[in-house]
Amino acid sequence: MKHSPENIIKFATRLAITSDLYRGIIEKRLTAHDLTPAQLAALTHLARRAMPLRVSDIARAIDVGQPAVTKMLIKFERAGWVTLSGSKQDGRVKEASLTRDGGMHLQKVHRSLMPELPSFLDNWSEEQLHHMTDELKSLSNFLETVQKLDVKA
Repeated sequence: MKHSPENIIKFATRLAITSDLYRGIIEKRLTAHDLTPAQLAALTHLARRAMPLRVSDIARAIDVGQPAVTKMLIKFERAGWVTLSGSKQDGRVKEASLTRDGGMHLQKVHRSLMPELPSFLDNWSEEQLHHMTDELKSLSNFLETVQKLDVKA
């Protein structure tokens, strides 16, 4: 093992603390946008994939029941943030796509959730910011893989 168990535990503990702090702040601030964390996750997932997604795929990706995701998407469609259409392969299957307005709204929401972040990052070099972003992306990819394995189990 490359790293000591103690350092791995320290890392996992710090990750849990950071995750809990961030989640708590975001949950509180999302109320100003009439969004829940799950709704933000659905919009973000649609933006990240940038293609029509089946309701069932969104539900699985954000770990929320399909009926709840359907309600979210209907809300988003009424707001003009997504379009819902029948799948080209099977018209009975609904697919959602993020609209331009939805993407703009999502950017606005994300900017407003942590307005303190730019000043915190002022002391970081571009290289440090890119490095941290790359490391977080790697961690996110790892966690998505673990999540998929848990779903299969």
